[in-house]
Amino acid sequence: MKSILFIDTGIEYGGGTKSLLYLLDELNKKNEYKITVFFENNYDTKEGKILDVIKNRNIDILYCEKNKFKMSKFKREICRIFCKRLIKQEKYKNDLKFANDLLSKNKFDFIHLNNHFSTNLAYIQAANNLNIKVIQHLRKNAPLDKTEINILKNLKFKAISVSNSTYKFYSKYLKFENKVIYDPVCIKEGIESRKNDNEISIIMPANFLELKGHDLVFDAMLNLKRDDLKLYIAGSGEFKKQTKEKLEKLIEKNLVINLGFVKNMDEIYPKFDYLLGFSENEGLPRVVIEALGYGLGVIFSNIDVMGELYEISSKKEDFHIINRTAKDLFVFLSKLKKSKSHKRDIAIINTFKLENYIESILSFYKDCE
Repeated sequence: MKSILFIDTGIEYGGGTKSLLYLLDELNKKNEYKITVFFENNYDTKEGKILDVIKNRNIDILYCEKNKFKMSKFKREICRIFCKRLIKQEKYKNDLKFANDLLSKNKFDFIHLNNHFSTNLAYIQAANNLNIKVIQHLRKNAPLDKTEINILKNLKFKAISVSNSTYKFYSKYLKFENKVIYDPVCIKEGIESRKNDNEISIIMPANFLELKGHDLVFDAMLNLKRDDLKLYIAGSGEFKKQTKEKLEKLIEKNLVINLGFVKNMDEIYPKFDYLLGFSENEGLPRVVIEALGYGLGVIFSNIDVMGELYEISSKKEDFHIINRTAKDLFVFLSKLKKSKSHKRDIAIINTFKLENYIESILSFYKDCE
């Protein structure tokens, strides 16, 4: 039986974690591969700490006696003053030592990397050194610098991209073997539907990061003159001072409600009319396929992957792609009407079935053997 080590370098729970857990569950059931996982960070999930979640699934966890080396603040500051490249070189050298130690003490046939290139360079290099096959799962669009490109050009790996848009994003930097496999969406049945026929309710589920576009959204909302539309935000993190002040004004005006971190989005999606996303970039925004699966309309910024999802969707009448400016969003929201249909997007549900995801992954593994 071939063995696979899944390595997750993420720092917080997100769509990539959710898809990874789906995959681990199904692989565990099929028992075709011996699976082990290694998480650099024991972050929080809706079920508790990620390592506790893995333990409860009876999946082997690889622990490391030493944590990844982190450069001292003083040393980082010295390097930053004289040359940023020195920081990257020092970090890569230490990361590579850590990855070599981790992989050399354990025998695996594959490593499956659950994040983007920049966080995984040392693991790919170490696996190449030890003749371990590498699967790089590209879940988000993260730019590469010249140093990273030059390293990757000399490494061997096979890649899975979560969308055609993600593959096109990285193919601008380098040529590599690739397969597009869409992340799965699991839609629950029998969940209570909309709660207020008079209100146009919009949910924006996104952690409070600058690239998610909350500041632009708040600017659009501050200028809105209507009392039948309300925005609900769901996520965690800390806004910058300026963005936080805008949010406070909107809460005072009863235009925005902050739900904080929501553990079970599946249970609240059907209570809303539309999903709003205003990201700067995304590989495959899980919230969009989930929302469409529950019958919501979608309002999203004009990033590349949205055109790809629009072509798949059977709810095109409620699928709105907006230029990523506060002015364009304001104009759109000023004219927005309540959706006439809350039918589920069958084309999205069928395309992003869990069965399709698992079959495609297993087929990819066989091709890599």
